[in-house]
Amino acid sequence: MKTKLIFVRHGESLGNAVRVMLGHTDLDLSEKGYMQAAATAEALADEKIDYVYSSDLLRAMNTARPHAERRNITVIPSRELREVDIGEWEGRSVEEIIASSGEVFERDWHLGFGTFTFPGGEAVARAGERFMSEVERIAERHAGSTVLIAAHAAVIRSFWARAVGIAPEKIVGTLEFPSNASYSVMEYGQGSFTPVSYSNDAHLLNIGITKVNT
Repeated sequence: MKTKLIFVRHGESLGNAVRVMLGHTDLDLSEKGYMQAAATAEALADEKIDYVYSSDLLRAMNTARPHAERRNITVIPSRELREVDIGEWEGRSVEEIIASSGEVFERDWHLGFGTFTFPGGEAVARAGERFMSEVERIAERHAGSTVLIAAHAAVIRSFWARAVGIAPEKIVGTLEFPSNASYSVMEYGQGSFTPVSYSNDAHLLNIGITKVNT
């Protein structure tokens, strides 16, 4: 039996709104982020969702809740669905990082995303592996069901590339970061993933689409 997986990136966070890098720092959604989360829940209102999982960070949990509340189910949090641990860049503005480490930020992070390791933090590829292992456990636990998973841009992007066979060094130029509050759909069965659609965000046009890569 195939499991349908719907991955929702969290809505715009308070960090996204002011271009501050967030990994494990637990900031909430911005006002716009809450509006985006509600719009995504409305866009998926007719979807038969059996289970809702989320990163245990607030910005993801509050993106997941509208989906769970519509169906009278509980959001199941998981630390393994967290964003990449961004180490020394945690809580710093993009401008500050560029001023102190501009070449690393542009060459290694933006252009070398799939092979990048954050200073004092986690490797993007390792985070993608972590995320994939948890997704596989969830999909196998709920075989034949539809599961929504609220998570974060970098881990979704890294996982997706791994699942569809894009080499880490080929991610940039092939697969973008998912938009805030966009949803991406995959099916899982017999140990493999089948992509359906990625970073659907047309439902956000009236609110404003944000493509913040932090």
